[in-house]
Amino acid sequence: MIKDYAAALAWLYEQKKSHKREDLSRIKECIKLLNIKTNYPIIHIAGTNGKGSTASFLHQMLFLRGKKVGLFVSPYVISFNERIEINGAYITDEEVLSYTRRLEEFSKLYQQNYQDTIPFFELTFLMALLYFEKQNIEILVLECGLGGRLDVTNALEKKVAVITNIGYDHMVQLGNTLEEIATHKLGITRAGIPCFTAVDEGLIPYFSTYGKKNKVDMNFIKPSVSNVFMDKEGTHFTYNGRDFKTSLKGLYQAYNASLAIAVMEYLEHDFPKELIQLALDKTTWPGRFEFVKENILIDGAHNIDGIRALCESLKISYPNYRIKIVFTALKDKASKQMLEILDSVADEYFFTTILDKRAGSASDFTNYTVRPFEVIEDYQEAIHKAVLYLGKDELLVITGSLHFISEARKTLFEVFYK
Repeated sequence: MIKDYAAALAWLYEQKKSHKREDLSRIKECIKLLNIKTNYPIIHIAGTNGKGSTASFLHQMLFLRGKKVGLFVSPYVISFNERIEINGAYITDEEVLSYTRRLEEFSKLYQQNYQDTIPFFELTFLMALLYFEKQNIEILVLECGLGGRLDVTNALEKKVAVITNIGYDHMVQLGNTLEEIATHKLGITRAGIPCFTAVDEGLIPYFSTYGKKNKVDMNFIKPSVSNVFMDKEGTHFTYNGRDFKTSLKGLYQAYNASLAIAVMEYLEHDFPKELIQLALDKTTWPGRFEFVKENILIDGAHNIDGIRALCESLKISYPNYRIKIVFTALKDKASKQMLEILDSVADEYFFTTILDKRAGSASDFTNYTVRPFEVIEDYQEAIHKAVLYLGKDELLVITGSLHFISEARKTLFEVFYK
């Protein structure tokens, strides 16, 4: 039997899929065998960037309305438990251990009967569903892991589909054009179920055609968002003629928040504006345009669109600052294009790496920039040096990978908040 929480996480991470997923038959069979009931409405969220923030906005709005709200997100920034949450409280270490023990026994039987391994993400999803059923939640905000059509979260039926945006990421799995990627994300939609999306205007015709062909009611929110700007209080915007502000910084948060507002107003007509604003004020999302100190920013941008959105926010809000960037990325990411975009704001880089078999080489990043740089393999050393030599009118930005941001955040909090 698994002894403790650390051993539970170790076992979960060891579970690897034996072949590429071709359909959702395995997760559906597991749900059936475990007799899991999902007798609650589901808001299902896909997209390249912004899924977590949009999910968090919705979670807060529903919570303030008095609902018992389940939230499933991926990946995490600080701890594994962030993946599974109810009304602002993460699943406990003890519950993770208990459910992992149960799933380990189930996994052994499944392997014997089907000669197949249930991989990490599917086990985590099953844990969440078992937990939500036991806790008797009233509604679930559910974030896709990767893609949409073949993502395990798509095994469940839903009340609303949400697609944040479409950009270039996970091209090996999803395709090399925006339309190919969009088709995977659109796989979460269902006939007769509304879809709310913040895709750029260029993809609206493609989405509209898909909606008409598949009888999906498409709702495009980006044309209804205006007057977006950012200050020390957060991100301000106008949606459908009404002014709002979110405490989350980043111009892109205006669209994530507007998506959440649109969904809430679909679920409940005349949802109070005051409650929406309170939810926007209370929502937190670590690692997304998060200031650890006044001039030290961490942002989990890890693909071309995420980096472009980060740079747009930096250009508008910090035009007179000299910007230093600590950067690393996983080797399957578009590092060349990401750094070409970052060059538009960067004055100096610290290139580094992390202890992950998927991590990119710090020295390789030097080939993709025309800005001055220093290579420091140890990410903690790189962060410490960047912080030590940070000037008064300089901004330090740490970005490139969600995995890196998780580790960097721990390092910075140890430096500043011991």
